[in-house]
Amino acid sequence: MGDGPEPGLTNSEKDLVRESWAPIKAEWKVHGIEYFIRLFKEYPYTQKYFKTFDNMEIDEIRASTKLRAHVINFKSGLNSLIKNLDEPEVLEILIQKLAENHFRRNIKAATFQKAFDLFITYGKEVAQFDEKTCEAWAKTLKVVTSIIDGHQQTLSEPVGE
Repeated sequence: MGDGPEPGLTNSEKDLVRESWAPIKAEWKVHGIEYFIRLFKEYPYTQKYFKTFDNMEIDEIRASTKLRAHVINFKSGLNSLIKNLDEPEVLEILIQKLAENHFRRNIKAATFQKAFDLFITYGKEVAQFDEKTCEAWAKTLKVVTSIIDGHQQTLSEPVGE
């Protein structure tokens, strides 16, 4: 992808993503914890990616400082992606780093896609994303998933062949 991803987002769609993220971001300490709790309930296997949460009950996880720290990292990463929607080369590098960090934990693109779909559903519920906003997020996150998948495939290739 040498020239960076081409998300095919219009300026209007980028604005929808940015504007709809703002109120969620402002209350992310609450929304982030609720989002991850939903993720663990909807897709229980995702809890196993967090070794510290292994064999913990949902209420224990909700109170965990490790979850709060991950929520902050998630917000920072998503915020960086959103801030760079107009810079495809930078966006691609940020997503590749995300892919590498999660590749080590065997978190694949399909799991990201499920998490992203859940994020859009969460946005509909807590921030009243309308249909156009949902579509803009879906297009954006599809690009992210595609880059993650492509980069993880590259990481899986044997070195030196």
